[in-house]
Amino acid sequence: MMNKLPIRMTFFYQAHPVVAAIYFLEVIIALLLFNHPAVAIFGFVGLTVTSILYLGSTAVWRQFKMSLFLFITIVLFNCLLNQRFGPILWQFSVAGATFKLTAPALLYGAVMGLMLVQMLMAFGLLNVILPPNKLVYVFSSVTPRIGLLVVISANLVKAFVRNFHQLSMLQKTRNVDLTKGSLLSRIKSGGHLLQILLEDSLASGMETARLMDARGFGAAKRTHYHTYRWHPTDWAFLCSATVLFSVIVIARLNQIGWSGSVAQYTNFWMNGDILGVTLLMGMLILPMIAEGVYHLCTN
Repeated sequence: MMNKLPIRMTFFYQAHPVVAAIYFLEVIIALLLFNHPAVAIFGFVGLTVTSILYLGSTAVWRQFKMSLFLFITIVLFNCLLNQRFGPILWQFSVAGATFKLTAPALLYGAVMGLMLVQMLMAFGLLNVILPPNKLVYVFSSVTPRIGLLVVISANLVKAFVRNFHQLSMLQKTRNVDLTKGSLLSRIKSGGHLLQILLEDSLASGMETARLMDARGFGAAKRTHYHTYRWHPTDWAFLCSATVLFSVIVIARLNQIGWSGSVAQYTNFWMNGDILGVTLLMGMLILPMIAEGVYHLCTN
């Protein structure tokens, strides 16, 4: 079983903040460029393995439990809204209305749900590799206010997970358990909990922005208590990630790993998926490869 690496001893954490920021930007864009089922599933697997390496299995499992409700919700809504295309897996009628569960709707909903879960996982990993002080360092040279906005946005996921855990424990004292009861009652309780979390996260972000503005953040050039220097390993990692990302963009321009219609979601494997899977997996496990080379050289 893979064990979590001490985060401050990893190559990824010690890499220049600009390198890590560019890598995460490329990863997030790459995850949005493919929407085929096979590519989404293998991308999810690659991101899971990388997250376990840096966050640990406990943190990843906690994140999965938080994301499960969002995943199921997206799948259900897609199955309800997309019933025009076949093949039909199951159907039934109630009061003259016919409900059809179709394979394209199910596959498309699962892909959309996985893409959202991947975004949450990517931001969770970003919060660990690029803490607020590094994010401010990256963006303050361009514009401090954008840096503040990025920091607030990136910390939303971390605050979301923490508040979700605390609010779930509080709700259990009121006999409201998201893991018990009928599916309808759990969806209703989860939706109410999600509304509370979103309102709290937005309010916290606005409060932080007002406080930083009151302290004159962005009025003058910001100094930093830590100086980051570029090393040959940073250039090697950045060049490797950029080359992979460029090939991914070229593949997307050639319609590899992408379908524009729900009707096309009839198979798990589609044309060009092998190339899409290979490129995306290479992008996601690149930090693991860099860790192996880094520790091999340092030892």
